[in-house]
Amino acid sequence: SANERYFAGLQQLWDDVPSAIPAWSRTVDTEAALQKVKEQLRAKPRARIVPVGDWVRWAAAAAVLVAVAATWLLLQPAAPEQPDVATTTTTRTETLTDGSVVTLNRQSALVVAKGFNQRERRMRLHGEAFFQVKPDATRPFFVETEAVEVKVVGTAFNVDERSHPGQVVVTVTEGKVQVAAAGQSLLLTPGEQAAYTAATRSLARLTTQPDPNALAYKTRVFYFNATPLGEVVAQLSAGYGTDISLKNKNLAGCLLRADYNNLPLEEVLERLTATF
Repeated sequence: SANERYFAGLQQLWDDVPSAIPAWSRTVDTEAALQKVKEQLRAKPRARIVPVGDWVRWAAAAAVLVAVAATWLLLQPAAPEQPDVATTTTTRTETLTDGSVVTLNRQSALVVAKGFNQRERRMRLHGEAFFQVKPDATRPFFVETEAVEVKVVGTAFNVDERSHPGQVVVTVTEGKVQVAAAGQSLLLTPGEQAAYTAATRSLARLTTQPDPNALAYKTRVFYFNATPLGEVVAQLSAGYGTDISLKNKNLAGCLLRADYNNLPLEEVLERLTATF
C-alpha cells in the first residue's frame, strides 16, 4: 500500500509537469538554440546587443531542460534508510543518546531521525522492539512504523509489526501511550494492547488477555497455563531464537503448566523432557 501511494504521487507529478511549463516554451526548437550557443562560443568575444527575443528563447530552452532534469531526479528510487541499530539472529539492547533503552528482537531495525533529542525524539521501527523511555516532558518520544505512530513522554512499551502479517500490535507495561493510525487514536495504560489492521485500516483496543509471553524475547520469562506443547515449543523457539521441533508429533496436544524464569534453553528442554 505504501508503494502504491508513492507510485500514485509520482504519476501525478509526471502528469502535471507538461501543464507547469508555459505554452510558449513548449514549441521552442532546443536544437537550434544549442547551435546558436555553439556559434557564440566559436566567435571571438565582442560586445554586442542581444535581442530580447533570443534571451527569451534561450530561457525557454533552459526551463524545459530544468523541468526534464527535475522530473528525472524525482523519479529516481529513494535511497533506502540506513538503520542505526539492526539485528539478524540475536536480540540487541542499546542505550540511546537521551538515556532511553531499546531492545530489538531478531530481524529488526531502528532508524533514528536527524535532530533526535532536540525538540523531540523520533525514530522508525522495522520489526519488533521494547522501549524503556527516559521521561522528558519537553521532548516527546515517537516511534513510527509503516502505518502507526506511537507517542509517549516516559514509559515502557512494545511495538510489534512482524509477528502478525498485516498488523501492528502495541503493548504497554508502564505509563501511558498514545497510538495513532489512519486518522484514529487510542490512549493505552499499563497492561493494555492495541492493534492496527492494515486490511481494514482500523485501530482497536484488544479486549483479550495479553499474551503473557509477548516480551519473552527480551525477558526470557515464560508462563504456560494449560498450554498445548506444540504452542509451547513455538514460543520457546521464538523466545530463544532457536528451531525446536517435536520428534513425536502426538505430543503437540499435551498441556503444560509451568513457569520458566530466565533459564538457559538446555535446562528448559530438560524440564520439558522430564515433565512428559
